[in-house]
Amino acid sequence: MASPREGRARSSGLGIAPRFAIATTAVLALVLMLFSFVLLSTTREIVTEAVKDSRDQAAIAQAQYVDGTLTYKQVGKQAAQLKSGALLRAEAELSREGQATANGFAYVRGDDTKAHVLVAPAANASGDPVAKLYGLFFAVTALALLITAVVALITATRVSRPITALVDDVRSISNGNLSHRVRAQGGGEVGLLAGAIDRMTESLRDARDTEVELSVREREREVAMEVQEALQPTDFEVPEGYSVASEHVGSSEPGGDFHDIVKADDGRTVFFACDVSGAGVPGALVGAMARAYLKSELKRGGSLESALKTVNRTIAGEVRRGMYVTVLAAALDSDTHELEVASAGHKLPLVHWAHKDKSIRAIQPDGIALGFDKGPVFERGISVRHVPMDEGDRVVIAGTGAVRVINMDGEEIGEKRFYKLFARNAADAPAEALDGVLTALEAFADEEPFPTDVSLIVLGRDA
Repeated sequence: MASPREGRARSSGLGIAPRFAIATTAVLALVLMLFSFVLLSTTREIVTEAVKDSRDQAAIAQAQYVDGTLTYKQVGKQAAQLKSGALLRAEAELSREGQATANGFAYVRGDDTKAHVLVAPAANASGDPVAKLYGLFFAVTALALLITAVVALITATRVSRPITALVDDVRSISNGNLSHRVRAQGGGEVGLLAGAIDRMTESLRDARDTEVELSVREREREVAMEVQEALQPTDFEVPEGYSVASEHVGSSEPGGDFHDIVKADDGRTVFFACDVSGAGVPGALVGAMARAYLKSELKRGGSLESALKTVNRTIAGEVRRGMYVTVLAAALDSDTHELEVASAGHKLPLVHWAHKDKSIRAIQPDGIALGFDKGPVFERGISVRHVPMDEGDRVVIAGTGAVRVINMDGEEIGEKRFYKLFARNAADAPAEALDGVLTALEAFADEEPFPTDVSLIVLGRDA
């Protein structure tokens, strides 16, 4: 048997929630990086131009008031013309009274090179605004990514929680707990999936129960067939001057029906067929018990009436209420060529075919089934009949399954048609007659299995 660990599904890597959060954050990071790059590039150009323009405007305004006491030394490239040449701008080293003060820009009016404005320093003391802008963008981007990652993780966790619960439910079901109900709750696809898993589990549970039931029934059928096989006659002595053929054909639902042949101590040979109520193992066990009691009592010899009374008293005290056994028995005296016939509730009579006039006669003595009553009613109701066996005569002793064979239309063959089948084959030797009857029954059933067990004994006096 597999352990729970062996049945547990293995998983590797991150779960749904972390994967969702990482994927969302990564996509957003790429978008923000692209957006920031474009925005920073554009902003830098705008800011740079704005700063330069501000300096230029300041220089123009100051040039009207500054008297040129500051000196400068131009450094770098050639001066740039501003305002259509009205103002020149050059990078310069600023000096006051011969002492260098700072680097900056020298702004000189184009119409008067001696009048100049000095702007110092060139770099803002508070720092580069573009660098500050870069820092601000990076800070905002990092904060946006952090918030996005947290929100994505929380959202993914809430979304994946019912899916994780479904995984646990499926794992429990896969380990054989088919009584488990899905605990995951949610709407939409999660709800539909939970309902589908519940329906699947119910179907699996029904299938398992059906499989167990079929397995039990199959085992019971095997046991019943084994018991039934043991119930059939093995070796028996055939009376001189007579021929006997017997056959038991099992059905798809074997029970306890059987037939047997017993050599009695008084020299007679007793042929009997029995039907047992119920099917399967219970019927087979009751049949086995009845066969043992009948064989033991019939072997003692004496009248069939006395033997059946004794067996009934025993069986009535053994079987549960509602169970019973029917018996049709015929004791042959090969010296007098006479059959003593008794019936204990057997629905099918002994059928006698007379060779002399080819006539059929049904012999049905009175009696109720074994097990219905413990004594008085059974003993008052039972009787026997005597049938002479002339040369060439045949009799058939059969279980009621022989007249319950059905065709494709669900129609039973019935007693009358069964008698006709026997009469049609009775002139043959018992073995051939039995084979002819069984072949006709199989043809009537369209080769389908018989619904109940069929037991047949054909006894014939040699001509």
